Amino acid sequence: MCGIVGYIGKEPSKILINKLKKLEYRGYDSAGIAVGSVNNIRIFKAVGEIKNLEKTVVPAKDAAFGIGHTRWATHGKPDETNAHPHLSSDRKWIVVHNGIIENYAVLKEKLSGKGYAFYSETDTEVIAKLLEYYSGKTCGDLNIIAETLAALKGSFALGIINAEKDGIYFAKNKSPLFIARNGENVMLASDIICFKGFAEEYYALPDGVFGFADKNGIKFFDSIGETDIKPCILDLDEYDDLNKYKHFMLKEIYETKSAVKNILEYYSGINIDKVFSGCDFGKIKRIKFVGCGTAYHACLLGAIAVEEKTGIECGAFVASEFRYSDPKISEDTLVVLISQSGETADTLAALEQAKVKGAYTVAIVNVEYSTLKKGAHAYLPIKAGVEIAVASTKAFSAQLVVLEIFAEMLAEKFGIKHANFEGVRKLYENFDYGNVNSYKLLADALRYNDRLFMIGRGRDYCIAQEASLKIKETSYINSDTYYAGELKHGFLALIDEQTYVIVFATQKNVLQKTLCNAEEARARGAKIILFTCFDLDQSETENFYYVIKIKEIDGGLQNVLSIVPWQIIAYYTSVSKGINPDKPRNLAKSVTVE
Repeated sequence: MCGIVGYIGKEPSKILINKLKKLEYRGYDSAGIAVGSVNNIRIFKAVGEIKNLEKTVVPAKDAAFGIGHTRWATHGKPDETNAHPHLSSDRKWIVVHNGIIENYAVLKEKLSGKGYAFYSETDTEVIAKLLEYYSGKTCGDLNIIAETLAALKGSFALGIINAEKDGIYFAKNKSPLFIARNGENVMLASDIICFKGFAEEYYALPDGVFGFADKNGIKFFDSIGETDIKPCILDLDEYDDLNKYKHFMLKEIYETKSAVKNILEYYSGINIDKVFSGCDFGKIKRIKFVGCGTAYHACLLGAIAVEEKTGIECGAFVASEFRYSDPKISEDTLVVLISQSGETADTLAALEQAKVKGAYTVAIVNVEYSTLKKGAHAYLPIKAGVEIAVASTKAFSAQLVVLEIFAEMLAEKFGIKHANFEGVRKLYENFDYGNVNSYKLLADALRYNDRLFMIGRGRDYCIAQEASLKIKETSYINSDTYYAGELKHGFLALIDEQTYVIVFATQKNVLQKTLCNAEEARARGAKIILFTCFDLDQSETENFYYVIKIKEIDGGLQNVLSIVPWQIIAYYTSVSKGINPDKPRNLAKSVTVE
């Protein structure tokens, strides 16, 4: 969840600070860098934003390399002591770490028994002390690092400096790490966005690989010995230009239509047989969708779409629960894993679990160089472009569109109908952001509340779940979601005259049922905000507090036109409260730890 940067070249402190700013979207609560030259390393740390760290840094003219880190606290509170980099007792080894060392407590007890003192509450400090410990047990830095890595259990991406060496060591296991070179300059990073403008190709480190970089080049090693890794071409969209927008969240919401166009263009020329190469569809009896947070809400809607179009039994599962349950998975199961980043730890664990049990796996992911994409049998990109804001917007909409396409693909593979993606074309041609002024007015009203309720049925309930999450993430308002038909089973006890109930009603077959449920809440004093795509009689809406009318479109892609307004409402509610919607407190964009 944190960010790592390493750099070999001139002005490393300046480069590290600039690149750490590129990684702010990943979420963090403190930051630090270690920069210098052989036997002259200086460390700077600060709590809070990168700008706080920037104020403490004193550039050194002779500095030739450095490592930097943004920390999202997992072990120990966010303060300067727990901030990275971390040091060995002899100050020879300096470490930055992304991930979690699961056996750190055991290792810490062992090292404490050998006389090592610990100054922080972190699991990362154990790595620095282990490096020092093995320095007395074996010869050669690479052997020391190999012994240290062998002792660790868990996930890690590491940037390591030996204060006596002119370069940077690195290691990777289950957490993303990449490296690139430009002449004598080398850069290490948690995300390839750091390489934009620096290099035209990069190396994606596989699990179990470690190595050393200096001005002379990069060497890679695995458990057998030195190994080769083929470089990848750097291909990035523009991601850091806000243009006319004040925040990335709003910019990305308004990139949704372009994302739909990208999806349509990409999938119109796709070879379905090639995408699902190796899958025996004659065996498939069930389909399971797995994701976390926003991606889980996409799973809910994907399961509905696929079951409707194929008749195959489908279910949606939260990845963090899926991995610890005993899901019924075998060779007759198709497991679909959804993630914006492709690095979500629980989703990756679910992927491995599914593969071990013999399932055919499909990744639906935005980041095309991600671990999830590489690990699944098949891959469906959502083509949303880089998403910086922590609260996912265009990526969620793109997931919904790709899931509709996926449902059509499966219908074709099961011999039900030919996939033509006409619904996506209609969505693009009729895409509508709605009446933004009415959204702003509603946002202004919602800002004064500390709780909201949202209700709906079927797909509307799923969209209400995501709308509620957006409000919570960006505005810190406690928003709860209920099935509309469940009001009498406890929910009505929470209703009074100060209560806002947002009613999602975009499905014709349950419209009147949903309106009746809304009336139940209104009769108890609730202020009803109706969200619908239908033209209703005045008699049906005259007692409601507020009505939002959106464009109607056939099929499951109504979901996209339904969620975009709530992304905009969440944005303006956040801004009206003086909150930065791009960086919600305590949250990270890429959840790479359990």
